[in-house]
Amino acid sequence: LTLWAGPRPIFMILAGCCLAGVWVARGLPTAGHDLHSTGRRFKWPDSVAVWSFIEGVALDGLFIFGLSIQAQKILGGDAVLIAGGLMALRYASEMLLSPLGGRAAQRFGATSMLLLFSFLSALALTAFGSYWVIVGAAAVLVLRALQLPLVTTLVAERNPGSMRVSALASNAVWRDVGAGLGPLMAGLLLPVASAPWVFGLAGAAIAVSAVFCWRAKVSN
Repeated sequence: LTLWAGPRPIFMILAGCCLAGVWVARGLPTAGHDLHSTGRRFKWPDSVAVWSFIEGVALDGLFIFGLSIQAQKILGGDAVLIAGGLMALRYASEMLLSPLGGRAAQRFGATSMLLLFSFLSALALTAFGSYWVIVGAAAVLVLRALQLPLVTTLVAERNPGSMRVSALASNAVWRDVGAGLGPLMAGLLLPVASAPWVFGLAGAAIAVSAVFCWRAKVSN
């Protein structure tokens, strides 16, 4: 559609979907939840929140922004179609593969699966930065979908009772902060630094933070 009609009609369609969402939201409950006070409003992030922040920087920010740059640089005229197809794969994989990630966590443990998928994501990001754009990007998107249920499971396990809701919200905030920082870093780094180094270091950061999540479980 973008190649045929330009980007403006796409945003008009998105605006219509958002307005439909406002009407659907009328069916949500109006009463708030009675949550116990958790004391301090701000707490330093734990190992899972740090992983979520780095995942937000690397996968939700740096990778998504870099996808269009890498596709345009390497694939030329087909970049729009290929980048759009890969983004469609992102949401399709989340719907289809996230339940598999949950089953793997139930069978082998969420921490072990997070460690495995994080190391595989590091390899996929390195491949993506090393000009294996389609294969690397597809692998990153699939692994991201498998990781989605693992983080919420870990947060719920480590924060029982009334602390669970606030911990889940805090974890989501740290991920979103990382997702907002990622494009800024991509805009600063990719024009002046080598893509294999940028994405390779981002993948290494994900793997190292997953090791700290695993060590925190072992110490407990």
